[in-house]
Amino acid sequence: MQDENNPQDETVNSEEDLMQKIQDAQADDAAQNAADDAQIQGEDEVAELKNQLARAMADLQNYKRRSEEEKAAFVKYANAEMLKNLLPILDHLNLSALHLPEEMKENEWAKGVLQINADLLKILEAMGVKKLETVGQKLDPNFHEAVMQGPGEKDVIIEEFEPGYALNDTVVKPAKVKVGNGETE
Repeated sequence: MQDENNPQDETVNSEEDLMQKIQDAQADDAAQNAADDAQIQGEDEVAELKNQLARAMADLQNYKRRSEEEKAAFVKYANAEMLKNLLPILDHLNLSALHLPEEMKENEWAKGVLQINADLLKILEAMGVKKLETVGQKLDPNFHEAVMQGPGEKDVIIEEFEPGYALNDTVVKPAKVKVGNGETE
């Protein structure tokens, strides 16, 4: 039996209560720390997922841009290949027009062929095809192919044998030319 007047019994009860309160406080503290850690970990995961999403979006945009560039390059290359196949025909039509006999210049059939030549040139120009400048220009190996030399100003084109063409500033066919060798006639 406990003596109500015994202060030691009260101390024991108070110490036990105090210890229990300390343990409860420590448990609450540990639970709060665990909750805080979980929240911080969750926030870190959310931040990481946001970063991954941002990288994925950037990768997608880069992929779309690269795809469009590759598609444009393919179309440009395909047009250049088609043009390479058409240029000999254009050259032959131009030669035919240059060597048209005087008596045929008023012939309707000959006028039709000349009109076909002119129409083909207009279509090619609309597609970005340009004839390269040659005679009187300084030889540029990027645009001209020197096949012969002769008397004239050094490295200046004095005659064109075959015209050259560029598609959108890219040489498709260099001009075949004769250049001056620096000697006078």
